[in-house]
Amino acid sequence: MEYKWLQSFIVAAQTCNFRTAAEQLHLSQPSITVHIQQLEEFLHVQLFKREKNRVQLTDAGKLFQVEAQQMVNQWEQSIERIRLASKGIQEKIIMAMTPLMVETILPHVIYQFINDNPSLEISILVEDSVNQDQAHIGISLLPTRYRHWHQELLIDSPLELVIPLDAYDDETGTYIDYEELFQTYTLFTHHHPTIWGELLRKLRETYILTKQVSISQSYVVKRLIKDGLGMSFLPRMIVRKERMEGRFNIVPFEDFPLPSVPVYLFYKESTQVPDGLLDLLQTRNYL
Repeated sequence: MEYKWLQSFIVAAQTCNFRTAAEQLHLSQPSITVHIQQLEEFLHVQLFKREKNRVQLTDAGKLFQVEAQQMVNQWEQSIERIRLASKGIQEKIIMAMTPLMVETILPHVIYQFINDNPSLEISILVEDSVNQDQAHIGISLLPTRYRHWHQELLIDSPLELVIPLDAYDDETGTYIDYEELFQTYTLFTHHHPTIWGELLRKLRETYILTKQVSISQSYVVKRLIKDGLGMSFLPRMIVRKERMEGRFNIVPFEDFPLPSVPVYLFYKESTQVPDGLLDLLQTRNYL
């Protein structure tokens, strides 16, 4: 059985059209036909039913489609391992994280691990929704939906009310008029997938909110607050640097309890994740 047979079969099975398969693989249509015939002869089964200009998978073809994809995946993974080994790299780890986590110290933690482990290759995917089919390790604001993943709480970050630097001098101990703050500044909302529904309801019950703007990315919110254009509630873990550098005012908020922002670490049970990497991720202080 040859790799090109499997490749032609998989694309032909997806399209049910030999001409389209040939175009996608940059081959001639007769080449696709020959590959399928050779594969059928090797397996001693009919994979396609041919009716005039149309082809459809047989029951055996539908079953083999799954097996063929698994074989190709294993083939490509084996080649990748050989390629890495030729470079002196023992293993490749794919980490996926949401954009919010890029604003924490997490990239520095990973960079430290890469420097300490030059024989490991680490790829990082930054996505709004972590694709757990591609990743070995995921860090997300939402728990995994996959059954065969190990999961644990990595961080539980409190929220903080963040306002522009010149809005309040916390060194003087000036009295904070929350009502005035919410009437003066635009409130940036919905840059977290789970907390804003209930939080916004409580805020509307307690204060008169003059203006709200929904912004999906927290890094945009931070930039707007720095420019004095509004305020928001942000997880402490993503304003750590700005807090240390004095770029924001962090206002104590005590009118009602604020929710915290959980961050989950998960990884495939079938993947051998380096212990040192997990230990580093789990023991760092992100707050």
